[in-house]
Amino acid sequence: MKKNARILALMMALVMTFAMGLSACGKKAAPDEGQNPIMNYVGYYVCDRANVFISADGEEGASAIVTWSSSAWENSTWMMSGTFDPETLQFEYHDCVKTDYKYKDDGDVESQEEVYTGGHGFMFFKEGDPLSLTWQDDQEKVAEDMVFEYAGANPENNEAGMANPWSDVDSAEAAAEGAGLDTFMVPDGEAEISLGEVKVTQYRCMKGMAEAVVEFPAVEMTIRKGDKSGEMAEGDISGDYSEYKYDWTQNIKGLEVKCFGNRDGEATKTIWSVDDMDYSITVQGLGGDEDYGLPADDLNSLINGIQ
Repeated sequence: MKKNARILALMMALVMTFAMGLSACGKKAAPDEGQNPIMNYVGYYVCDRANVFISADGEEGASAIVTWSSSAWENSTWMMSGTFDPETLQFEYHDCVKTDYKYKDDGDVESQEEVYTGGHGFMFFKEGDPLSLTWQDDQEKVAEDMVFEYAGANPENNEAGMANPWSDVDSAEAAAEGAGLDTFMVPDGEAEISLGEVKVTQYRCMKGMAEAVVEFPAVEMTIRKGDKSGEMAEGDISGDYSEYKYDWTQNIKGLEVKCFGNRDGEATKTIWSVDDMDYSITVQGLGGDEDYGLPADDLNSLINGIQ
């Protein structure tokens, strides 16, 4: 994934902070004479799919970067710097820049869009175990009622400095439990489609979503189930926002299934909903066939075994 220079600087500040005496549980360290007071609060804070990195900016200032994942392929970042008051534990900024990113499957940036500049707001720190902060964003008020808890100076993260929302698990049942869903069922070893037998090679989960990956000799297929509390576009949890030449609807099991593909009648992306749950099937050609899609008979076999 392409690295932002300022993100790297913040990460280095976090590692240095850890070496300078922040405790693992997030309690405030004793201040050093002449030290920038924000150094006692530098580190990584997390709440749900959002995280905050705090670092020192010069001898007296403070910087922060917020990363918020809406899916495995999209996130937003807010970058800001300003002043920190050690008496009120208040960080104020006037220069926030928000940027939206979309990523390719290999992690490279597909697109980025600067949403606004010059945003104003505050972060308020609260001592305790763990240390925490709240964020008052005056531009969009995106973090109301959220509490970010200190998670260490160098927690497990990916190259962009954002927490990976996905967890690998060993079964559909574990994926459902990790996602907070009542059930997750796929036709693992119980269905045959034109590509061959359906055998799951990987199960993953994140809050509100379970996923199964099936690999055939020249095609990778991803099956998802998610509740409607997530931040993806309602009704489409696929993470695939490509434009397709064809889109159509077909009836399977009495369900209205929406299909998308670059070949008429062959679905590269399929989405549907049942009650308060959304589902998706996406396929990706691994042998150079970028327009590969599933025919109607394959979709019927798959959807009959997905719950």
